[in-house]
Amino acid sequence: MHNQANALSHLRVLDLSQRLAGSYCTKLMAGFGAETIKVEPPGGEPMRHCPPFVEGQPGTERSLPFLWFNTGKKSVVLDLSAAEGKAQLQDWVRQVDVLVEDGLLQDLDLNLAQLNPQLIVTSISNFGQSGPYRDYQAEEITLYAMSGLMYGTGDPHQAPLAGGPAIAHLSAGMKAYIATLMADYRREITGEGDRIEVSIQEAAMDNIEIAIAEYLHLGKVAKRSNDEHALVPWRTFPCKDGHAAIMGGPIRHWLKGAEIFESPELVGPQYAHMEGRIRYREEVRQLMAPWLLQHGKQEIFHAGQARKLAWGYLATLQEVLESPQLQARQFFLDTEHPELGKYPMVGAPFRPSKTPWQQVRAPLLGENTFTAAQPRQRPQTSAAVRPQPLQGIRIVDFTHDWAGPHATRLLADYGAQTIKIEYPPRLDGMRGAYLDRKNRHPRWWQMNRNKASITLDLHQPEQVEAAKELIRQSDIVVDNSRPGVMAGWGLGYEVLKELRPDIILVSMSAFGATGPESQYAGYGGCIEALSGLQGLTAYSRQGDAMRVREMDVTNGIMGACAAMTALIYRQQTGEGQWVDLSQREACTWLMGEHLLEFILNGTQTLPIGNRHPVYNQGCYRALGEDRWLVLTLRSDEEWQRFCQVCGHPEWSDDSRFQSRRDRHQHHDELDLLIESWTSTQTAQAAMQQLQAARLAAGMVQDVSTLAQDEHLQQRQWFQTAIAEGGTYPGFPFRFAKGGGILHRRGPDLGADNQAILCDLLGKPASFLPALDDEYLGTAFDLE
Repeated sequence: MHNQANALSHLRVLDLSQRLAGSYCTKLMAGFGAETIKVEPPGGEPMRHCPPFVEGQPGTERSLPFLWFNTGKKSVVLDLSAAEGKAQLQDWVRQVDVLVEDGLLQDLDLNLAQLNPQLIVTSISNFGQSGPYRDYQAEEITLYAMSGLMYGTGDPHQAPLAGGPAIAHLSAGMKAYIATLMADYRREITGEGDRIEVSIQEAAMDNIEIAIAEYLHLGKVAKRSNDEHALVPWRTFPCKDGHAAIMGGPIRHWLKGAEIFESPELVGPQYAHMEGRIRYREEVRQLMAPWLLQHGKQEIFHAGQARKLAWGYLATLQEVLESPQLQARQFFLDTEHPELGKYPMVGAPFRPSKTPWQQVRAPLLGENTFTAAQPRQRPQTSAAVRPQPLQGIRIVDFTHDWAGPHATRLLADYGAQTIKIEYPPRLDGMRGAYLDRKNRHPRWWQMNRNKASITLDLHQPEQVEAAKELIRQSDIVVDNSRPGVMAGWGLGYEVLKELRPDIILVSMSAFGATGPESQYAGYGGCIEALSGLQGLTAYSRQGDAMRVREMDVTNGIMGACAAMTALIYRQQTGEGQWVDLSQREACTWLMGEHLLEFILNGTQTLPIGNRHPVYNQGCYRALGEDRWLVLTLRSDEEWQRFCQVCGHPEWSDDSRFQSRRDRHQHHDELDLLIESWTSTQTAQAAMQQLQAARLAAGMVQDVSTLAQDEHLQQRQWFQTAIAEGGTYPGFPFRFAKGGGILHRRGPDLGADNQAILCDLLGKPASFLPALDDEYLGTAFDLE
């Protein structure tokens, strides 16, 4: 029987993963109730031996990454190098619902479909199961570079910069979770298992969907810009005691908010519109600076938010822990460990009203046994052919900007009919700033592809009623407004439940529905700073913190995780629920192990640029303008192989580089030596030579090289919109049973008014707005 308190308690999961992405996926599954069994070799999985350790002492129970990424799981020990171990695994496969792995199955030669026809197998790999890069070696920096993310991070006058958090692996882990639940949803209908393929590179590329789409349609190559943003102001600025995140938005509130700087010129006509502030970027900064340098960052944060501006500050880990908002929402939950005692740890990534997060410690090595239990058999049905896993699901999409639309775009890509509600007098900013181009922006086409567009003015009672009629016939509602906005329109959760008792509402506000800062505004720039995450990325310990800028997307991915979790629960129980997702908390979730290190060791993780705490690693100049190669050397033997590849075997005899410790001590000199070779090679040629020697090397791709990448071409990753044509970014994961279809690009404004409002809801033609220039005249008034 399904445990009403757990969304995924009907699932039994075998976790064979040994890297971050797979462990992140199964951490989510365990936290929402799935019985998750981690299979470890006799000495413990590799992550148990991964630093940093509690109190600096190695030990299988003291690895901080293991303690974070494996909460809620069971640990069983199995020697898969022995015949009896392999036989035991085959028996276990017959008894589970889901298997998650990241390469271990390649050497085991198991016929999983024969062992368990209803099994869902989620396979995570660096570059996918096919293509020229299939067997490439990779670390996080390799994947960050080859997915195109690294090219946009850092200073344009320096090398591209690796992100502090493991964005590539974490993105892939969340995508694997979404895909597994989609497969489970379809299996409940068809009775068939599935095989899911997650390429970490392709999952990470979803984070730069805008940059890829704009290159494919406009030829635009986005470059590194330090911490600058196209809009002004929109970055962190020095203040009295650190850095404040000053966002000039919502743009309609800027003029009133700008009065805080006590500079009359700043609110004058020259800077009244965004166009002027962009043109005179440096002058705006100089006018703001005197006031900022006289005030503290937390004072600035609250003062800006009081004026309805999305301001924040660059938070330390201590400030994250002490946040009144996070404390009020009990974001940190106590965890009891038999060796380490009681300590707080980051809690839920989102908060379903009926299926709360289960905060359980990571397991001791081998403390559990695998108990026999046959999985529930699902009868095969005549609905066995379902080309899309979410076929038949309808979503009403009230989201705007990026995080919310990305969440609903993921669901739309895999079959959910997603209807975007637009209010013409204040259109989504992603439609751009010019009335005559409202339907012509590639970023809009990409982020809202596979969706329908209808226009409703929710200030008008009859149009609110139309929204209610649509919700009665829908399954999921998603919004990312401030708490209270939906209720103000008469569309709060209590009303939605009356319209349809099993409705799912996913609310993706900036700070969450409760707490003293719940009404605060937030964009990715302030959320990344407030989460503490921005402080992890810099060229050195003393360097300026740099944004990685993927937070809107990762928050969107977590929004899709939330929707799928609630949908699975409804499928099992018939009950809907409300999910409260704080984007600040979802962002903070990406650095759970770093907060745990601070809690248990009192250590603030410091940025180390492109280097690695254990291996020898860097980003090196290659031939050509702004072309770069990343390289990770993980052992003495790999260092020797590198010396052979580059034609300098004598380097391996240099006393400065004899051991990994020696190379760390002389890392600056090592970097110069490596770059003396890479600078004579194209990044692609160097990568191919080094990968042929089984070394983790990768070129730092930009969107132009991604568009021509032979691996992505062979894997047919890029997609063509069926309705209008045009090339777009591909899908983040693949199903053997089918899923992921690009029907149409982001819709023209009100393109589906007739089909939805008239044909589906039965409204007369007179109900439809004219959408003429007079009605739309204020839609792009940026002030």
